[in-house]
Amino acid sequence: MFKYQKRNTQMFKNSLQGFLSGLDVFGQPPVLRILKKSKFTTSTGFFCTSVITTICILYLIYQILQLYDRKNPLVVFSEYQVTDTAPFPLLMNNFTMAISVANLSLNTLTTLNTHFTITVKNCIRVRLIDEQTGKTRIQQNCTEYPTEACDDKHFVTNAQKNYFSSINLGYTQCMNSEQWNNSPPNLQGQIAGKSYQYISIMVQQCKNSTSYNQCAPIESIQEELKTGYYVVHLSDNLVQMKQPGNPFQEYISLQYTTMSIANSKTIIQNLKVTNVITDNGLITEDKSESSNLVQYTNRESQEGYNDEFLVLHYITLDQRQGEYSRSYAKVQAILSTIGGLYQVLFLSIYSILSPLIQKFVNLQMANKLFRFENANDSFDDDQIAQENFIIQSPKQQSSQRVLDFDIKKSSFSKSLGRSLKSKNFEKIQDSKTMSEYLKSKKQSLNLTLRDIIIMSLGCKKKEKMQIQYATDKFMSKLDVAYIISKIYEIDKLKLVLLNEDQLQLFNYLPKPVIPSALFGDDAENKIKEIEAKKAYQFILQDEKSDLLKLQEAFVSFAKLKKKKELTQIDRNIIEILDEDIIELFYTLNKDQSKLDQIFNQKLSLNLQVSEPDFKKSHSIADVDYSDDQPNSIPYLRSRS
Repeated sequence: MFKYQKRNTQMFKNSLQGFLSGLDVFGQPPVLRILKKSKFTTSTGFFCTSVITTICILYLIYQILQLYDRKNPLVVFSEYQVTDTAPFPLLMNNFTMAISVANLSLNTLTTLNTHFTITVKNCIRVRLIDEQTGKTRIQQNCTEYPTEACDDKHFVTNAQKNYFSSINLGYTQCMNSEQWNNSPPNLQGQIAGKSYQYISIMVQQCKNSTSYNQCAPIESIQEELKTGYYVVHLSDNLVQMKQPGNPFQEYISLQYTTMSIANSKTIIQNLKVTNVITDNGLITEDKSESSNLVQYTNRESQEGYNDEFLVLHYITLDQRQGEYSRSYAKVQAILSTIGGLYQVLFLSIYSILSPLIQKFVNLQMANKLFRFENANDSFDDDQIAQENFIIQSPKQQSSQRVLDFDIKKSSFSKSLGRSLKSKNFEKIQDSKTMSEYLKSKKQSLNLTLRDIIIMSLGCKKKEKMQIQYATDKFMSKLDVAYIISKIYEIDKLKLVLLNEDQLQLFNYLPKPVIPSALFGDDAENKIKEIEAKKAYQFILQDEKSDLLKLQEAFVSFAKLKKKKELTQIDRNIIEILDEDIIELFYTLNKDQSKLDQIFNQKLSLNLQVSEPDFKKSHSIADVDYSDDQPNSIPYLRSRS
């Protein structure tokens, strides 16, 4: 059964395997190399990469410092309208209230309880719905908090102590500390809600009663309260979002308004509940919530004295609540930001460098696959071609086809004779100078990235056209259809060159073997043994240096020239060899000591073969030597 038939019988299994393979997100695509490199690097690209990396590292350090300082959180503010809320307790450490009555000079009056009185109450108003009748019944209860002269026991926070330390308290009144601690007052909801709690402060004219008769005469009271100020030291809070930890900063505001025995004034002051939700987590959420009161609105109304109060001050909650949600950058967010910054910088620089790098890649490919001759070499080759050009009729071409190789070698030999006069190989003395010569023989376009940039700006048009021409040439060879057709041609060529038995053996040739001795400690000692085995030759071919390849080519050329009869393939190979390399072979052969020094071993090969060596009954070529040059290079000439 053929393989494709076996695949057809296992279609479901193959489909399932293909589906499972598609789900593997870690599947590694094939990585191809060009010129033994997975990517092409340049100093400019390395510099830009270093700049991008440095910027990202500096930004990472900045973000870490910001995360540690916690001074720039992300803040979202919202307001909500509420009717019913939970009770907000007013404790001595979160609420400050000190009350006094002062004259026009803002000096506290000392006539408390003789000319005026101060009453502080915490009232709760509850709406009850009768289930039978459906009517609403309102129930209100008030708790009175006696006042006393303020002293240090009323101030427990640093803000309170610092504020009142510079104020002459005098007869300034505070709520009784013991009752305040035992039963703190509350603020809750709105007047239209089910439960409503507020604080009322009432300043009244002192009036005698059956239980109290210490009030001053009415004339003295009217004179004392003719005009003055109602003064309240009331707590407030600043919302500091940049402050890590507690977001509230307590401060105390001094509020005063005029009062008179002739008027009754009503003050409605709203405090807004402000909630701050803080997320302190570095990776996951870690939320904490804190609440406090912030002074919001203060409305006053005044009418003629109603014989009830001089000042009635209500402190209630505002119907709006504020909520701040602050969060700090998470570690994953910082990494994402850095990744985005890297992508932006990379794409910006990539859009500029990518065309230049691509041209640099094309240049390297062109230098690897082609040689570029200069104008002088091109002129000499054209002149030689014109000298060797002969117009022949088709019949003559047919009759002389056998002699084409000899004619070409004759003209080639003459050109080499002229070349020997102009070229000098005396500088080649050892393997180092030989390697330098072989490097120069590559005839590459030595252009830097700077030259490519200049080329992109319109300069160096000749080099640009050369690179473009070479690029078009090797890119045409990379066409998929072209590659497949060439593979089929190789299969056809095997059928033409090999018989059936040879073809079967050829198809069963083993894969190249990687020798284990190549990676041992004594690899240098075993290298000759490794090279001698046929199974290792395919692998070691790419490991050879240019100098070693030249040495092997020199030996093979010498052996080829010593053959009594050259095959057509031999002639074709010699014909297309580089003329300078052939000239180099003959030049090296003249000096055995230099030859041994260059290749670091004894090579006793003589290219000066004698004429009978090439003669055979069916041979059409022999060796010709110039009479005036006894050491001249032999060349093939046609028989007359």
